[in-house]
Amino acid sequence: MSLREKMRVIGPLLLLFALAMILLFPQLPVEQPGPSAVDVTPLRGGPVPDPDVGSSIGSSGSNVPEPVAISPVVELPPMAAPFVEDPARLAAVRDIEARIPGQAELDGQIYLLHRWRSGHAVEDSGEAPRVPEIAEDAASLRGKRHLLVLTLIEHPQPRTLEENASGLTRYWEVFGSDLDGRLHRVDFIQKPKNLPSGSDVLMSGDFLRLYRYMTARGGEGMVPQWVAHTLTSYQSPFEQKGDPYLPLWIIMTISMSTLILLLMIQNRSRGGTRRVSRGRRAR
Repeated sequence: MSLREKMRVIGPLLLLFALAMILLFPQLPVEQPGPSAVDVTPLRGGPVPDPDVGSSIGSSGSNVPEPVAISPVVELPPMAAPFVEDPARLAAVRDIEARIPGQAELDGQIYLLHRWRSGHAVEDSGEAPRVPEIAEDAASLRGKRHLLVLTLIEHPQPRTLEENASGLTRYWEVFGSDLDGRLHRVDFIQKPKNLPSGSDVLMSGDFLRLYRYMTARGGEGMVPQWVAHTLTSYQSPFEQKGDPYLPLWIIMTISMSTLILLLMIQNRSRGGTRRVSRGRRAR
């Protein structure tokens, strides 16, 4: 076999190898340094990321979800009293002017938790408005139920409650960011078994208030506070489904088929050349 014929065989093999490396290299995991932790003024006993920072930042300073222990199923204590509608308890809740929540804000929170606990029917108002829209008239939204998709930036934290008519002794608190990167706080009754930071959740929650807090850079952040029963995992319908390696397998199959076809053509061409050479020698 001459050098030219060898190159005809080796060339397609090298081309196939280079194509495979180009396709496989983006699939290899590349360790990327996580963003540095962002400190802000603590909110009720815990650090909360700055709302100006992207939603991929977790409370640990990394965009990699940390291991989460599976929470045991906890039976809720019986309600001490039935739920009774009392709009005045929500009307007394303050918003931005109440930097530190007082008794009126705590009463409003317990009121909404009790409403969720009792299963009291509340009309769903659809998708939650954006934070600037909430800031325009938070009082008119208080107590209304909305849907919101959030990306958790920390693990849910248990908080204790003073004695109340709902019989609840604790609730769960978590912070998440919306599609605009705005921070939201959700207080809810029942925690699913696994809610790692960085996961997307769907919240059906009652709006309680909008409050401000001071960031480490000296600015102010606005945080809508919601009260819900629980959170559910959410997957966007626009996300790619199916096998992520399917396009790679298709390209590899086409490449292998092309290589086999080229080799078959070369073999036929060599066979025809040899027959012509033998015919010439016979003459």
